[in-house]
Amino acid sequence: MRNNQIKNIAFVFTMAMLVVLVACKKENKLKFDDETPSVDDYNRQIMLTNYTNAYIIPAYSAYKTDLLELYNETQIFTATPSIPNLQQLRVKWKDALLVWQDVAFLEFGPAEYIALRSQTNVYPADTSLILNNITTGSYNLQAASNYAAKGFQSVDYLISGVGGNDQEIVDYFTSNANAKTYLSEIVSELKNNAAYVYDEWVNSYSSTFINNSSSNAQGSAVSDLVNALNMHYETYIRKGKIGLPSGVFNGFTQTPMPSHVEAFYIQESLPYVYRSLNSFHKFINGNSYVTNAAGEGFDDYLIFVNATSNGVGLETAINNQIVSINNQLALINDPLSNEVLTNNQAVKDVYQQMQMLVPKMKIEMTDALGVLVTYQDNDGD
Repeated sequence: MRNNQIKNIAFVFTMAMLVVLVACKKENKLKFDDETPSVDDYNRQIMLTNYTNAYIIPAYSAYKTDLLELYNETQIFTATPSIPNLQQLRVKWKDALLVWQDVAFLEFGPAEYIALRSQTNVYPADTSLILNNITTGSYNLQAASNYAAKGFQSVDYLISGVGGNDQEIVDYFTSNANAKTYLSEIVSELKNNAAYVYDEWVNSYSSTFINNSSSNAQGSAVSDLVNALNMHYETYIRKGKIGLPSGVFNGFTQTPMPSHVEAFYIQESLPYVYRSLNSFHKFINGNSYVTNAAGEGFDDYLIFVNATSNGVGLETAINNQIVSINNQLALINDPLSNEVLTNNQAVKDVYQQMQMLVPKMKIEMTDALGVLVTYQDNDGD
């Protein structure tokens, strides 16, 4: 009897211990499940492959094609200056500048090697330097001192700003061989730079980029992407397209600077603001450049590491803020150079919505992914 009691007690004790052990294991499992996954557990190579094949290469291909069309139309116009040819040249210029917005933020790798952004879209254009280059016929377009005298914005001045109307612009080119040469050369350089970057991605850099996925440290593909996105948005979209013209950065007076808008001479700036935001939005979500089909992108990476912002997923907060920016942008009109003078607060309201995205991208996203911000800005933000 005593032996049976001892056996029963031992059985009860053993079962109790098993319950405790199972409970401990369950508790440990729950604790492990609640932990934030490591950024290094994510398959970065899948994301980088999608970015390369679904967005970057197709976008550069489209840009290369549009620059070739712009170049061909430039050749037609310079050979036979006429109002119809001028108007068609403007159409091709607008198309190419729109597609430029799709690749402008990819300033790393081949684009960074040749300072593509600085060679392509500096504004305001230095009209005095442009006219001096044309008059003397002596210039070095490769020199950094000529960055503001070439690229898209210099073309804008030459095809929309050298005369008071279309006929005056046609007459200017008809009687000015140097102007024809200069226009042809700066468009040719745009075309050649686009071809160079595209070819580099296709022939060699794509594999280098995709394979540079072992970490998110400085110099990695993820670091390059995150820094390029942040710098372009903060400096060239938020500040360059809206902040500077509105006067936000113009000292204590905050006097508007209408000449600092993009596409000043053709008087259509907002299409390029919308396009830059759309491209940025599409890229963050890993969408296909051609079909807009969803693919692996930074939104998925942020979901994977459970990144949040004020109680919601950080990827949702970023997407929602971009929608808010577009909604605010819809309340202003072209020409933006006039709007900053007559409707300045509405333009500054757009800037404020743009500013609200900066900490989500520059602080929260970089922290979540363990990426070091490697660029400098002097805004005091």
